[in-house]
Amino acid sequence: MGRARAGESRIKQQQPWTQHLLRWGALVSVFTTAVVLTGGTLVWLAERHASGANLRHWGDAAWWAVTTLTTVGYGEHYPVTLLGRLVAVCIMAAGVAIIGAVAAIVAYAFAGRLATRLEEAVRQVEHQVEHVGEEVEEVEAEVSGRRPGPHRGALQEIVVGVADADTADSLTWLLARLGWHPAAGDDGIGWRAGAVLLRIAVRPWDAPVGIQGRLTFGAGSPERLARITRESGRHGFHAVHVVVAPDGSLPAGHTGPVTLRTHAGFEVVLTTS
Repeated sequence: MGRARAGESRIKQQQPWTQHLLRWGALVSVFTTAVVLTGGTLVWLAERHASGANLRHWGDAAWWAVTTLTTVGYGEHYPVTLLGRLVAVCIMAAGVAIIGAVAAIVAYAFAGRLATRLEEAVRQVEHQVEHVGEEVEEVEAEVSGRRPGPHRGALQEIVVGVADADTADSLTWLLARLGWHPAAGDDGIGWRAGAVLLRIAVRPWDAPVGIQGRLTFGAGSPERLARITRESGRHGFHAVHVVVAPDGSLPAGHTGPVTLRTHAGFEVVLTTS
């Protein structure tokens, strides 16, 4: 838990896009205000005493500068002097640049949020991989005798993601045939063999931690391997990498591994070990 919180705080510290967004937003706001005030004042000074002018008041000039900057241009106010029109051209060019900057800031904000979510997803995957790696190291230490078992960190639960309910039914039948026992659980179908609990999640993207595609089990004797292979055809499996007879039986003398596959592509390898 402490490691996860440390990772979250590290990611938050490594997110400069929010600071850049605030800085750019402030710069655009200051630049927009400066263009409106400066342009409006210059036009007011140039137009207030001109013949036929309609920008004699500073408020009208400021309003005209805003409508010109945003490319709205209502047309009720317009400069009539050469200086006023030159200022208007400058304001129009600044307006195009400001609109482009605002669009870039919005796009950058969406990209920053997406990058943050991707970083969070990568961090979670890295944490899960690290956690699984630690469990594997602990199990290897037990098997090699470097550490007595069982211990608190040993692998105790596996979540298997399958594509559909038919694959779950096939795998459920096979687990029962291999001697696993049903176990109550909140998520998925639970089967237990000793201290290991195997859950079958029908939708793999809902499983918090899972594996997809292939499992390996020991069937025991060659006779039991042949019997399960023969029966598997009635429960959604078909044998691959080995030629079986029409009744599902294995070739005489075959003691090697057998790969069973469902129609959804989920594979189970049975060995005699």
